[in-house]
Amino acid sequence: MNVTFYLIVPFVTWAVAQAIKFFLALVRGDVDLRYLYASGGMPSVHSAVVTSLATWALIAGGPNNPLFGFAAVLAAIVMYDSFGVRRSAGEQAKTINKLIADLSKSGGLKNVDDYSQMREILGHKPLEVVIGSILGFVIACLFGYQTVSPYFNGFNTMLSAPQAKAVMIAAAGFAAVSVVIFFILQSLYKKVKKATSYNFYLLCTNLLASLLIGVLAFLYYENVSYPYGLFGFVLIGVAWLVGVVFCVFKLTKTIKASKKPQHQLKKEAWLKKAGKKR
Repeated sequence: MNVTFYLIVPFVTWAVAQAIKFFLALVRGDVDLRYLYASGGMPSVHSAVVTSLATWALIAGGPNNPLFGFAAVLAAIVMYDSFGVRRSAGEQAKTINKLIADLSKSGGLKNVDDYSQMREILGHKPLEVVIGSILGFVIACLFGYQTVSPYFNGFNTMLSAPQAKAVMIAAAGFAAVSVVIFFILQSLYKKVKKATSYNFYLLCTNLLASLLIGVLAFLYYENVSYPYGLFGFVLIGVAWLVGVVFCVFKLTKTIKASKKPQHQLKKEAWLKKAGKKR
């Protein structure tokens, strides 16, 4: 029985996105199997799935394909719901859980066991939606490389053995430099817990990109048949760039926040909450 790629591509995207979410949770020290199937968190699995479906519809049938129009509208609705309605529901659940906890401590709530803990991670931040969408787009393009790659001149060319060897050496060097940078930042900001976490994410992103690029270069070096050509390097590079921008942004923001006096942080938090209430 032949299964249509309109089902295969979204399913593979879902599996990859959930695996990434579970891996990031493990890095944070949060061992919870629910990350393999539950919603919420980085990246947005919903956004990844619907984007991969819309991208595949575009690749398979072109912009005039009715399925592309349907999938694009569906993707827009799902992504809007991810950081809109569902995120609001998660924030409400967080507030209710905190309210129950405060009331139980003050004695204002008699039967605490009657209230079950509400799940707080339901929706997504805009960045999680963007990362999920990019992931879905990349995976769909991998499945449709034969259609996509001709639009980019030179992407189907193969590396020579000396070029492949140079790429492998460069990838190994980049991995080594990434490890050195990791230890330098770790020693500088070891007292800032969030900074060390994002620093570790950055290291994982760099090492994974180096490994994948090194593997592709090795395939060229050994003259192993590889259908993606240079297009594979481009997709890995785009995914790596997104990951690095996210990690560096979060790392910089965390470091700047750690340098501010405690009273200033409390004042900014209060002003932020006041602005939301308005």
